[in-house]
Amino acid sequence: MTLFIYLLAGLVAVYLLFWLGIVLNTQKVCECGHCRTAMHLERTNRPLYVRRFYDFLPLKYFRCRRCQRTFYLHKNTPDSEPDKMKDIIPAPKGSYS
Repeated sequence: MTLFIYLLAGLVAVYLLFWLGIVLNTQKVCECGHCRTAMHLERTNRPLYVRRFYDFLPLKYFRCRRCQRTFYLHKNTPDSEPDKMKDIIPAPKGSYS
């Protein structure tokens, strides 16, 4: 009986540690926390363990293409993907002719 209680307590501890890792990896703005870029982000599928055990969490999963780090955003956080590329490319400073 005590072995069952220890096993159950261990499983609960592992579950809470994974949950804590997800919460600490969640950001409030749509930019990479490591390289501070908002332009090279890619929405990806959540890992299998997140889909299976933490599906109740309202999170979006992103990957930075610049530094390959992954992070989560809250579902109500707007994505910062530009509508058109001309919105983020500055105009040239001088003429080339």
